[in-house]
Amino acid sequence: MIKLPGCVFVTFLTCLLGQAYAIDSVEPSIHPELREHTDHFAKKVYEVTDRVYSAVGWNVANIVMIVGDDGLIMVDAGLSPQTSREVLAEIRKISEKPIVAVIYSHFHHDHIDGIKGLVSAEQVEAGKTHIYAHRSLMQYLVDESALLGPILGVRTGYTFGFFLEGEDIEGMNSGIGPLATGGRPGSFIAPTRLVDDMLKVTIAGVDLEIIHVPSEAPDELAVYLPDSRVLIDTEVIQGPTFPNVYTLRGTKFRQPMPWVRSIDRLRRLKAAYLVPTHGRPVAGEDKVDEVLRMTRDGIQYVHDQTVRYMNKGLTPDELAQQVKLPPHLFEYAPYLRQYYGTVKQAVRQIYAGYLGWYEGDPVALDPLPPVEKAGRLIGLMGGGENVMEAARNAYKDQDYQWAAELASYLIRVDADNMEARNVKASAFRRLGYTSMNINWRNWYLTSALELEGRLDTLETAKKMADIFTPPDILAEMPVDVSINTWTTRLKAEETLSVNRSLGFEFTDLDETYGLTIRRGVCQFDANPGKDMDMVLSMTKPVFNEVVSGSTTIEEAVVEGRIKLTGNPDELKRFLGYFETPGADRISLTLH
Repeated sequence: MIKLPGCVFVTFLTCLLGQAYAIDSVEPSIHPELREHTDHFAKKVYEVTDRVYSAVGWNVANIVMIVGDDGLIMVDAGLSPQTSREVLAEIRKISEKPIVAVIYSHFHHDHIDGIKGLVSAEQVEAGKTHIYAHRSLMQYLVDESALLGPILGVRTGYTFGFFLEGEDIEGMNSGIGPLATGGRPGSFIAPTRLVDDMLKVTIAGVDLEIIHVPSEAPDELAVYLPDSRVLIDTEVIQGPTFPNVYTLRGTKFRQPMPWVRSIDRLRRLKAAYLVPTHGRPVAGEDKVDEVLRMTRDGIQYVHDQTVRYMNKGLTPDELAQQVKLPPHLFEYAPYLRQYYGTVKQAVRQIYAGYLGWYEGDPVALDPLPPVEKAGRLIGLMGGGENVMEAARNAYKDQDYQWAAELASYLIRVDADNMEARNVKASAFRRLGYTSMNINWRNWYLTSALELEGRLDTLETAKKMADIFTPPDILAEMPVDVSINTWTTRLKAEETLSVNRSLGFEFTDLDETYGLTIRRGVCQFDANPGKDMDMVLSMTKPVFNEVVSGSTTIEEAVVEGRIKLTGNPDELKRFLGYFETPGADRISLTLH
């Protein structure tokens, strides 16, 4: 008789129990309306007028071409150079004129990362192509990439289903475009022409009005051609879906009413054609106004009714059940159907944006830690087996939300409880496959992979770093921004008795910065003076290698590419007080 070690036997038994009680062969499927929505993004270059064309279906975001007298103007650049090169090949069937301008509508990666598939950095540096963007684009891009890159990267991967494959993505779309595919990493070229509120400009013989319209993004730009009355609204109308007033990947408060006012500003143009950067163009003044009006009414209705019931004391969960679109808005297809944004997400964001996290019940001021609370509730319910049985029964009764909630209590007290994880994963699959909203579907299915032990979130973070911090963005990122983010990586508990400082001298920039650790706090200083305990002298390209992870400060010091003034052992100790970005597994489901 073969005797298995205890740990192996327990693991084996746990897996058997999980299969016996939780898994019932959940067949992959797609909500019928969501499947039909995929046809909206079939690859096609739409001719809007003899000057304006929209390439739909190659990227999540369209690339729009304006044909000028002696050159082309591109609005947005797609998600990756690979897919943007494919679009350029299609464009070349229409015009061989050189690309003389690119307009970035806003800082989101699906609109800018494909730039080097359209033009080269050398073309831009030589002044042959100008890149237009709102003045704040670089700041928003840098803030997102530098400060919260690791967690936003993972959450973006979940949101867009980047780690799903096979039948889970067959026939699927991204709600506002085709599935996000294409080569990595992305590319970037910094803007050369900056826009404030409005810029009237003639490019290649075409009169343009570039208008700042904060909406889905705070730096959003729309482009209007007054001669042909073509409005390239970019993502003010987010596409064929209810707008994402809040995105599950995480964003700052997208204020609904400024968004509504931006739509109203565009309505006053009385455009004859509407060209969004997600979805198909719209023709006819009446139809254009209808799409703009219905979208702004949908956003305002949700805002106003949320505020109305907030003033009656309803909490976010209560608001999510109370506020619903009326039939004429709910059924306005495809622009207010909830393929991408949802009303339930929006009302919670509106509540948090105006009132913050506190709902008014003091029990939430100092709640029990989640693990302790879960343990106590399990005890009140008669123990883990009773809770597990209730979760199984809820699943069998097709009460999948309740099954997942019950299983979550068990997972909080024991993350290795495979039976609970399998029940929760199966419940998520049931919920995901029936969801019409792509964000909800992708979160359910990706979280199921994590629960089943089939998703390495550390590798997930590394893959997503190619999008949020590609080398081109690192090269453009100001060094002070990168160094300043170190303050949020300090392992404070290890430095409560530490008082040490490190200077950074950039010989090619004539800039100096400093970090001072002072008893659990790291202070960033510009021009810190000459009283640093240690100083590192380097060039920005070498620093970019450090930031990208292709080398370390210690390695570059040994190689002589960074000069250290100070003690190498002290430097090693100082650097050890900071966590390495993306080095830890981020669990979004197992807690």
